[in-house]
Amino acid sequence: MMRKNSVLIMLVFVAFGSITQASGQSRAVSSDQDMPQMSSKPPPPGFASRWDYVKSLTNERDILKAYRDGLINKDESILAMSRLGNAASLDTYGKVVDQSGQAIYGVKVQGFVKVGIGDSEEIDTETDAQGQFQFLGAHGQGLGIRLHKNGYEYGYKTPYQRPFDYLADPGNPLVITLWKLHGPEPMVHTSIHEYVPCDGSVICFDLLTGKKSPNGDLGVSVTRNPLNIVRGKPFNWSVTFEITNGGLQSITNLYPNEAPLAGYQSMVTYMFLTNAFQWSSTATPYLYFKSKDGKVFGRMNVEITADYQPPPTVFRADILANPAGSRNLEYDPKKRIKL
Repeated sequence: MMRKNSVLIMLVFVAFGSITQASGQSRAVSSDQDMPQMSSKPPPPGFASRWDYVKSLTNERDILKAYRDGLINKDESILAMSRLGNAASLDTYGKVVDQSGQAIYGVKVQGFVKVGIGDSEEIDTETDAQGQFQFLGAHGQGLGIRLHKNGYEYGYKTPYQRPFDYLADPGNPLVITLWKLHGPEPMVHTSIHEYVPCDGSVICFDLLTGKKSPNGDLGVSVTRNPLNIVRGKPFNWSVTFEITNGGLQSITNLYPNEAPLAGYQSMVTYMFLTNAFQWSSTATPYLYFKSKDGKVFGRMNVEITADYQPPPTVFRADILANPAGSRNLEYDPKKRIKL
């Protein structure tokens, strides 16, 4: 079944949007200097420029082969694909699994085929007993995929994007993971909004109440050099988080619903030097933690804004903690523990 949508999904297809104008047509190019990140390699024999070579690639398989053979870079391949417009094949084979790698049957799969700016066509299907699905015969400028099944969590804020270099092959499906929910447990949800010095002094907080406490299990220290700064001008600074009788580690997985058993560090430091490629006056780590000798597991979104002048500067945290010693971090506000 296919139907029109009026919703804007340009952000889902940022790779294509970066090389198209608002009209949805390929950007006119007058010379190699106009190209986005064109390769510095000379063009293949018989071509006067890189652009001439890119224009010669007129079907999807030739483009992908040239990319995989190292003849064109990613931007050049995206540019070549954009020239195909709505003629590009979006055939896709996919498989849906849970966090343990088990196939999931009966997942509702929605495909959003981009056919113009703010315009898409929706194609629907479901996964079979092997968790597999397929979209065949679709053509357009990009494909977004959204999944739904009761009892499972879909963690993508926008539809999952079909990779630009995916080559349709039933033996090489796109694998998308859903989180099989085990059920929320009673948890503490608290927040911190406090000011901390910039001279390296450690300020401690209780992870269950969010309050300052000399015996708190979370220590935070900010070091700024120089101590007094000019706002808007880069400066060297660092922030350190430490947990007594526990540890922290960065959250990198899509579904932070279960705290890891191991891999924690008692102290983590983030440094921001003025000669760094991407300097910032703000740090926003997303961290798992365990504390009180493993009796509490949780996760927290942290924000340090280091450019308040004069000191102190601001520290914020949103904290979810399971005080029962369980690593389950599935949260239901109805089961919130109030301390």
